[in-house]
Amino acid sequence: MTEQPIFAAIDLGSTKVCAVVGQVLEEDMFEIVGIGTASTHHGIRNGTIVDVQQTVAAIRKAVDIAGRKASHPLTRVVVGFAGGEIEGQDQRVMIALKDREVLESDIARILQEARTMMGCSSSELLHTIPKGYRIDEQGGILNPVGMVGARLEAQVHVIRGSDMVLANLKRSVERAGLEVRDGDLVLQPLASARAVLTEDDKELGVCVVDIGGGTTGMVLFQNGALSGVRVVPLGGAAMTKDLAAVLRISQADAERIKREVFSTPGHAEPPLPEGEEIGTLSAEELTAAGRRVQVREVVEARLEEILRKVKTDLDRLRQGSFLARGVVLTGGVARMPNITSFAEKIFEMPVSVGHPGDRVQGLVDQTSGPEYASAVGLLYFARDQWVPSDVPVREAGPPSDSEPVASESPRKERDGPPAGVRLWNWLREII
Repeated sequence: MTEQPIFAAIDLGSTKVCAVVGQVLEEDMFEIVGIGTASTHHGIRNGTIVDVQQTVAAIRKAVDIAGRKASHPLTRVVVGFAGGEIEGQDQRVMIALKDREVLESDIARILQEARTMMGCSSSELLHTIPKGYRIDEQGGILNPVGMVGARLEAQVHVIRGSDMVLANLKRSVERAGLEVRDGDLVLQPLASARAVLTEDDKELGVCVVDIGGGTTGMVLFQNGALSGVRVVPLGGAAMTKDLAAVLRISQADAERIKREVFSTPGHAEPPLPEGEEIGTLSAEELTAAGRRVQVREVVEARLEEILRKVKTDLDRLRQGSFLARGVVLTGGVARMPNITSFAEKIFEMPVSVGHPGDRVQGLVDQTSGPEYASAVGLLYFARDQWVPSDVPVREAGPPSDSEPVASESPRKERDGPPAGVRLWNWLREII
């Protein structure tokens, strides 16, 4: 068998940890050879670690499952997160060329100068992303290397995070037996954008909104360049908490009922028993139907709040400019039926759901949904920044099917009665 370089990533969400392993097939395609997920059990809240032991245990479990499927142990990983105070600023940097050719070292010098201008420690810096270059009087240059001029000017977007949050993230991953180097911490909405956007999307103008369990990240692109990043400390977990409070049930039951109600497309009520009409239903059955409406109202009220917060930040960043591509939703909440029409009323522009399915092969059924956009996007960051000599290799072959019994099995989700029947029975129990 031939040896293939592999890349690994961990998506640290507030409700679950996802580890993914991939091989590069071509420029914009990965073969997913291993994936594992594990619940954080409240070890991460709003993207910030609040219980190191719980988080380390979740990372180890997810990594173990992914490594077994890939038939290769994981060592170094790229880590995606979206917690703490995230700040992005544009910095304008200029250096003299003296009528010579622009070199790669000049680009590195400009990026370093932009980091210095932020006035923060290196442990706080996350990303330094060029937005565009100008040589003398010519602007709109995407890659100036090889061009000649008297001076080189660049506009650079520098993203910083909380020193404490980043230190705890790195320490938790390292305590799980993994290596994290400088540049291996990646903001989740940037990773999601990498997995679902094309260069045309960025040129037309687009905003990616990644709605996770504890946070909602937003990244905006205009004229092919990054315009800004924001993170709102609210996500799907807030919907579950609201539902638990209104129905006076546990959060575990609230999460279950939320999934049941929104597992059926559309906003219709649960189907009536065969041969029944609304007038023939008992008071108890009518109450169950009313509870279903109540669940939708509670969940959608929180979703509207989240999206309106994002729209406020989006309007501030785009400053009235037109986004031809509109808004692209990713994250687990993006699976909610009719979410695009719901969001279009708030954003007042086209909305679609982003899937990484076109860019993955292998374990496609497990990684093609919008909730895995960030995990898949992280693999591209690993590919682009890891030195070839440091990239691990594995023997090419089919992924292993071995998986611990404790892991979630897709088959279990298909067993048993349909979602609508399970919901109907569950509502009867709590009434």
